[in-house]
Amino acid sequence: MDTEIRRIMLEAGKRMLAMSNAPVHQKEGHANFVTDADTAVQSFLLQELSRVVPGATFFAEEQQNNCLGEDYTFLIDPIDGTTNFFRGHRCSAISVALLLHREPVLGMVYDPYHNRLFHAVKGKGAFCGDTPIHVSEIPFSQGLINVGTSPYYPEEAEKTLTAAKELLLRCADLRRSGSAALDLCSVAAGHTDMFFEYRLSPWDYAAASFIISEAGGKYGAFDGEAFSYEHPIPFLAANAKCFEPLQSLLNSL
Repeated sequence: MDTEIRRIMLEAGKRMLAMSNAPVHQKEGHANFVTDADTAVQSFLLQELSRVVPGATFFAEEQQNNCLGEDYTFLIDPIDGTTNFFRGHRCSAISVALLLHREPVLGMVYDPYHNRLFHAVKGKGAFCGDTPIHVSEIPFSQGLINVGTSPYYPEEAEKTLTAAKELLLRCADLRRSGSAALDLCSVAAGHTDMFFEYRLSPWDYAAASFIISEAGGKYGAFDGEAFSYEHPIPFLAANAKCFEPLQSLLNSL
């Protein structure tokens, strides 16, 4: 099954790149956009993945009335980093996770610009292409932190900037790519060490957080909320040395 899903991801990436000039539309919320490429890639994924896993349900960004099932459920972001995509910033990815009984069993994130497929199957480790990946062992004081800015939720701006300032004073530096899925895969591969965002949707973190766990890292919620795949949450992920210090600092603000 995972081999077939990998093939589908690569084909979806070709379709995404072929629609780089797709029309752009405004969605509800601040700076929230969708392109015709988002909807086309999502339609392709729904069609092809339903063939690989008959009877699966779908929880997808450009779909209304999402609901998690107890059986196989795909969580899909057809283009994570839509603003990057239509601005030509070349930092966007396709994200697909497969859950069973509401727990992830497979995660894939594909960056078609650089032909990088991050993937993991439960209990089998994490990979970029055919190369195994693992989180770093860098301590908190030396960590590189990926920051998500929750652009669709202006009410989170002050908390985000406060947390970013506190972390900048305690750690090595900050990074921000515009694609949460790729930021998280950077943590999984050990290129950076931590990630946080005050309001992040399940289709953004489901696949990449599972890849992080298979790469030896940790993920969860903070700010007093329970972890969930059903709605946006304050989300963090990190290597084993940085997770608790990051969670503690964020919870203290």
